Formats: sequence, structure tokens, C-alpha cells
Amino acid sequence: MKYSRPGPRYTSYPTAPHWSDSIGPDTYQETLRTSDPSVPLALYAHIPFCESLCYYCGCNIKITHDAQVSHPYVDALTAEIDSVADALGTRRRLSQISWGGGTPTFLPASEIERLQRHTLKRFDLEDDAEVSIEIDPRVTSQEQLRTLRQEGFNRVSLGVQDFDPQVQQAVNRIQSPEMTQDMLEYCRSLGYRGINFDLIYGLPFQTLESFSRTIEKVIRMRPDRIALYNYAHLPSLRPHQRILEKNPMPPVDERVAIFSLAYEQLQETGYIAIGMDHFAVPDDELSLALDRGTLYRNFMGYTVKRGTHLLGIGASAIGEINGGFFQNVREVGPYQQSISEKGYATFRGCVLSDDDRKRKWIIQNLMCRFEVPYSLYRQQFDEDFEVRYDEELDALEELDRDGLLERDASRLRCTPLGRLFVRNAAMVFDSYLKNEKSTAYSKTL
Repeated sequence: MKYSRPGPRYTSYPTAPHWSDSIGPDTYQETLRTSDPSVPLALYAHIPFCESLCYYCGCNIKITHDAQVSHPYVDALTAEIDSVADALGTRRRLSQISWGGGTPTFLPASEIERLQRHTLKRFDLEDDAEVSIEIDPRVTSQEQLRTLRQEGFNRVSLGVQDFDPQVQQAVNRIQSPEMTQDMLEYCRSLGYRGINFDLIYGLPFQTLESFSRTIEKVIRMRPDRIALYNYAHLPSLRPHQRILEKNPMPPVDERVAIFSLAYEQLQETGYIAIGMDHFAVPDDELSLALDRGTLYRNFMGYTVKRGTHLLGIGASAIGEINGGFFQNVREVGPYQQSISEKGYATFRGCVLSDDDRKRKWIIQNLMCRFEVPYSLYRQQFDEDFEVRYDEELDALEELDRDGLLERDASRLRCTPLGRLFVRNAAMVFDSYLKNEKSTAYSKTL
């Protein structure tokens, strides 16, 4: 299929391969110091530890069975929180907290409590804040779930991927539907207001029929949100993914069919499609944010808080402050050492130019709304979209001819089928791709 080509997922623009290693702790500290105190903040904490390797994984992780690694890592996280809070100056409010990984529930209950309490010692929490964590049902205990709830967490995201036993065996993640159902029900009994499932299509042994059965099981469990990700196969960056190549993987046309059928199944049972790969029940905050036009896409996926600055805490974590991106070093040891010596661990980043900000706005609208209204662009930037981007509009003609995009005098918009190809449309507005030679991206389909 001609549109199946390597391309960014646009959790940022410019994308990470185009950031500069000349941006370090000094730039980050100054950006924090001069940030607008009226802008709401979100905080993401990365906990990279996992007890076993899932072969599809593309995250920054560290495999270990040593529970003792938790304590010095949380020491570093709390120290980084102190550095960031000190640089911000005034006591700030958080509208969102999210812990990801890795497996955040690798931390024992005592360390969960210590990290969250220290966060709220340095920051206030909005009354309607979303406080979420990724959990692995295979290793998360009821004690941990109770502790998380007591410490203010109100949303959990359960890694599921696929319920088919053959697929689970191939990706080294055995997790029965019953295990997932039991954890979902226990979370609901504790009063978590939102439960998410993460699914992946494009894995070995998946077929249209097998994944349809997984979706049917998911629908019966009725999580509040579902993320349906296209598997990103990048063995040049994640060598362990080569293990999957010994098994049959669905070709492009079958992956498209798998997603399309899942899309239909979820919509028919009341889920609202959010962006390119999320679904939510109608009264979920994500659905409401879509209606309000406040949906935003960043490193946490789709989020309900447009205009929020993001603080990234932990190894490999990324922050987005004042029109810039800042990333910490990836490895746990160097991260802890850098925090101990400097209070920060920033090793690269990007300060957006005027052109970057405009293209980021366009790509955000495509990824969140599947359209770019020209009047909104003019209102935002005081210039004509069609004049500024005449070359890009010409380059979109192929998508237009193939029925994936439609344009009129007021906007460009992805067709229902074209939503599957929104990354291809966004790539047209990515000025960095024109001179790019060898960056590894996952395929768009």
C-alpha cells in the first residue's frame, strides 16, 4: 500500500530526532524560571522498571527483579521535583499527574506513597485534576491499588494488547481475560473514576477474526477509554523486536482491516472515536474535551488539557514548557548521577521557532480534530493559510484524489477513511522531513 511509509506519530513537533543536544540543564532551568505562572501544569513521572520484557515494547525500560532499585530511583525523582519546583518559584498548581513506564507499579506501596506525597508537598492539585497511572495486571497488587487510590489517583490504564493466547505467547505477555476483568472490577470497587485499556494491532498471529474476538471481550468489560495503537516495529532501535519476526505478522492490508473492524465495533457499541487511535464513552472527559475543542496530543497521548505545560520527571522523561521541549537522559544510572550532581538531567531539547509554532498548531489540529479551519489559523497567526502553505496544499492533491482528504474555501479535512492516514497528511506540513535521510520511524500503517 503506497501510504504505508515510515513517519512520526507527532506526539511533538518538531519531533525528537530534530532536537539539539546543545540544550541542557541551564536552558531548562531558565525556561522554568521565566514560565508564566498562570499557565496550568501537568506532571509526568517515568518509572522504567519491568520484571519481564514484552517483545513488542518500544518504551524506555530496564528489566530487573531487584526491588531495591526503587528506593534510590524515587530519591532521584523527589530531588528532581525539588529542583523544578524551586526554579518555578511560586507554588504552582497541577491539573494532571501521570505515571508511566516501564511498570510504575514495580514501586512498592511505600515508595508510591513517598513519591506522590512529595509531589503534593511541592505542588497543589486542582480539584478536578486527572491523576493517572499505567498498571500491569500481572504484577499489580490490591495493596498497591488501595494505596494509589488513597493518595489521590483516580484513573488507571491497564495494559491488555490482545486477549488471544497465541498472540500473548508470541509477545511474551500472558494475561488472561479473567485476570484483567478481576482487576477492572476491583479498581471500580475502589472508586477509580476512569479505567483505560491499551490495545495493539499488528502483532504476530493476529487476524481479523482473532482481534475481533478481543474487541468483543473488551466491549463486555466496558472500560471508559481504549487506546488502539498500531504496533511500531523498529528493530534497528529496539533489537529485541526481531524476536517477533520469526512468527507471521499481519500485512498492511490486514492491519487496516483489523483497525477498521475494531473502529466499527467500538462505535456501534457507543464509544466515541477520539483522534487517530483513542476511543471513549460519551461522558468521559476525553469525549467532552473533543466537543469543547480542548483536546491536545503530547507524549502522554491524547489529553484533556490544551494549553497546559508539561513537566517531565525521571529517566528519559520529556517536558514541554514555554514553547520548548526538554528531555532527560535515558539510562537510570546516569539519570540518578546527574540529578545528584546538578539537580537536573536534561540532555537535549528544542526551542520552537515562529515557523515551528505554526506548523505545530496545524499538525495538532489534524491529529486532534482531523481538520484545519483556515479562519482559526488566521485568527491565531494573522496570515492567510492558503497563501503561506500553497506548496503543502499542492502536495496534498494525491490524498485528495484518493478520497482521503477534502478541501474547500474554508478548511481542509480528513474524510472518514482518511482518518487512518492522518499521519501522512501531517507529514506534508513537517518541514524537517524534507531534508531528512536516515531517521527510523514506524510505518504509518
